[in-house]
Order: sequence, then structure tokens, then C-alpha cells
Amino acid sequence: MVADPISVLIVEDHQVTLDGLKLGLSREPDLLVIGTATNSDEGLALAKQLRPDIILLDLHLPGSAGPKSAIQAFCSVPGSRVIVFSGESRLAFIQIVLRMGASGYLLKSENVGKVAETIRQIMSGKKAIISDELQVGETKVTKSEQEVLKMMARGMKYQDIADLRQTSPATVRKQCELLLLKLGLNSREELIAWAVQNGYGNLELEP
Repeated sequence: MVADPISVLIVEDHQVTLDGLKLGLSREPDLLVIGTATNSDEGLALAKQLRPDIILLDLHLPGSAGPKSAIQAFCSVPGSRVIVFSGESRLAFIQIVLRMGASGYLLKSENVGKVAETIRQIMSGKKAIISDELQVGETKVTKSEQEVLKMMARGMKYQDIADLRQTSPATVRKQCELLLLKLGLNSREELIAWAVQNGYGNLELEP
């Protein structure tokens, strides 16, 4: 018995990207693109009407819903799983998106083959799939180090971080020195800049 194809809804406002995804995914025998939309309102209406297996969702779309509201709304569609397809590569930002219920996060630099394979993996039960490029970066930084990065991105000194974490400034300094090695950076200033650029100073999505 042949299984039904995986139904996909693409919500993307860049027409070239939308057309490329639709064409590429339609060539996969086990995938079926059942709808497309170029703004969040149209996309959500189609998602509720069609109940696709997978919603391939750009984060920054025209429409009444901002990124946070859009993710919450699309992730609440019964029977559908959301894969965010975006150019946003800040790890802290991506972690928020996954915590909000998205099943996957792919960069727009990915080819259609990678998108198709991610769809299949998610439908087979795998969760929290992200682009390999992001996976490498994410594995470098431990949860404890992420907490330090958040504090540094907010302008806190070693002593302030030590007081808050109930440890010594020397311990915090050693942790930062290890982060410099892991991330290929040369100074505390570069580490702070990296933390800010990767979203550790602002952990809220826009409404």
C-alpha cells in the first residue's frame, strides 16, 4: 500500500524563494505542496483550512502578526508541524523559536534537498532539527556558558556575574577565556560583541 504524500504549505513573501521551494518540493514523489501564501494572515487562514502536515514558514512576513505571534498561531494549527525557514542565524533567537513549538529551523541558504529531508525526518518523529551550520555552533557553547554570555551581552562585569552565579570572579574569567578559545575570539570586547550579535542580550522576539 502506497502511503499518502506529506502535505506542505509554504508561507514565504519573497516570490523567487517561494517559487523555488514550490518547484523543488513538488519534484519529490513523497511530498505534495497543497498551498502557498505570501503573508501571515493568508498563510494562517490556509493552514487552518488545509491542515497540512508541514508548514514551511518565513519569520518576517507582511500581515497583522509579528514573528512571535505568527509562530504561536501557526504552531497551534492542529495536526501541523512548523519548520521555520529564515535568514536569521542568532542562536539565542533560534532557541526561542524552538521552545515556542517549531519542529525545525532551516537557514535560507539550504538547498531544496535539505528542506525535503528535514520534512521527512520531522514526519518520522524527530524534533528540533536545525541547519548543520547552526548545529555546529550550538554544540560549542554549554548551557552554563550561555548564561554567562547573556550576562556579558547585558554589560555585566566579572564581579557582577560572579555575585549573581554565587561563584568567584576568577571562575567567571576562566569560563570566558575558554569561550574565547571555542569561538576563535581574542578579547573580552570581542566576546561581548559576539554575544550581542548572536542575540544573547535580547531574548525576546518582537510582538
